[in-house]
Amino acid sequence: MARLRHNTNIVTGTLNGVSNASVTGNSVFLGTNNQKISDLSAHLIVTAATSSLTVKPYWQVSNDNSTWIEAFQNELNSPIGSVLPIATGAENVTCAVQAPQVVYSYRYTRCLLAVGGATGAAGDLFSAGYSYRMH
Repeated sequence: MARLRHNTNIVTGTLNGVSNASVTGNSVFLGTNNQKISDLSAHLIVTAATSSLTVKPYWQVSNDNSTWIEAFQNELNSPIGSVLPIATGAENVTCAVQAPQVVYSYRYTRCLLAVGGATGAAGDLFSAGYSYRMH
């Protein structure tokens, strides 16, 4: 029977000084020969104090937990993710972002947040964790 794990492997931080770059969540081990995790999603919390800041989540995969490549959707051949709905400064956005099916073909995966628009300030914060079924 599968066990549910909620908001694990949490990483928190600031987007201070980040512009046209990314911050990454911790990696999740999916299994070596047998898939150990299913129904994976990232639990994201972003607090934007800077107006015009954009944050877009992406998924990456790896087989060695050091060399990472972006996970792409089959239909669009584009990275997974859409810009989080941050309308103005001082806004909190909490959302769950489902992992694409392709991540289960690799040993490790992680969610990263691409930051653009404006340079992050000390009040721009993020938290990234994962929820999944463990087999």
